[in-house]
Amino acid sequence: MQLPYKVATLIYGFNKAGDVLLLERALEPNKGLWSPFGGKLHVAEGESPHACAIREAREEAGLDLAPSDLHLVGVVSESGYQGTAHWLMFLFEVLPPLRELPPAHREGRFAFVPLARLPELPLPSTDREQIWPLFFAHRGGFFAAHGACRDDGAAEWSVLESRPSHEPDAPGPSPGHEAAGPHAVIDRVSDEFFMGEALRQAVRAHAADEVPVGCVITRGNRVIARASNQVEVLQDATAHAEMLAISQAQQVVGDWRLGQCTLYVTKEPCPMCAGAIVHARLQRVVFGAHDPKGGAAGGAMNLLQFPTLNHRCAITPGVREPECRHLLRSFFKEQRARKQQGRVEPCETTPPVTDEPTRNGDGPRPD
Repeated sequence: MQLPYKVATLIYGFNKAGDVLLLERALEPNKGLWSPFGGKLHVAEGESPHACAIREAREEAGLDLAPSDLHLVGVVSESGYQGTAHWLMFLFEVLPPLRELPPAHREGRFAFVPLARLPELPLPSTDREQIWPLFFAHRGGFFAAHGACRDDGAAEWSVLESRPSHEPDAPGPSPGHEAAGPHAVIDRVSDEFFMGEALRQAVRAHAADEVPVGCVITRGNRVIARASNQVEVLQDATAHAEMLAISQAQQVVGDWRLGQCTLYVTKEPCPMCAGAIVHARLQRVVFGAHDPKGGAAGGAMNLLQFPTLNHRCAITPGVREPECRHLLRSFFKEQRARKQQGRVEPCETTPPVTDEPTRNGDGPRPD
């Protein structure tokens, strides 16, 4: 199947203190996440990437820029993103320091963010894991990278060209901000990274009209199992993401005991999944969204550390919770809207999460 090719720009601006200008998106698909501003090229008009960046800077941020005010830091391509499109993105840095905070508009609100705070913000997953590290490593230079998206929702990334700047006056973090470089944004063996992999599985479930829960299991900082909720597809009430991932991991390890493994799941496990986790002897469970009504890892109950059972798991709660929470809430909101229109009968196998959401955060694409 042929997919459309979409072309966009992302624009990175900094003030004199070295803080980066980010937009908290007010519209889907990036609602609630922070990213550089930018937008799609007017390809039918033959618009160039530089012309697009200048136009977007004027329309979104009120900046009057010339081509000489921009430096092309990188070109990023993604093939088969979520099975819907190919993407080509041009990453520009605004060279003059920005003096004023742009006003809010329909796309969202702006803020100057200290670089040290980037790891704390809800960022799109691809931004966090790939784009920001590459951007910081090549400020003042140039890179080209490509992500080949697989059917399981993961992507294989390769850097096709890398020319870091060696000029002493090249754009870069101001003094005191050096620690907020690429590795401060995402550590590829961190809980945040592996939860991002689970989020990719949850996005797949959402696309299949399943309750959007995703799970991965790691052993020795390597993913050995990936699964998404498949209750509707398999017509099996036990086909939760955790249950399917546990079965996969046991096949990979060759043992029903998973004592050296960590399970990452986007929603707090239910009692059924918690029971399977305990029986499989998983070492640790990391989850995103809390489930105060039905969670079995401390929400409604704590079966993972129940004192009379013969195994207890370490628990790390709330990792990338805003993204996980939003994906669940947006799914049930869509289901309720469809039910009101009489199109489908939602099957809420997982209770909706009640806190305010952000979004699933899977990709840097501008609105």
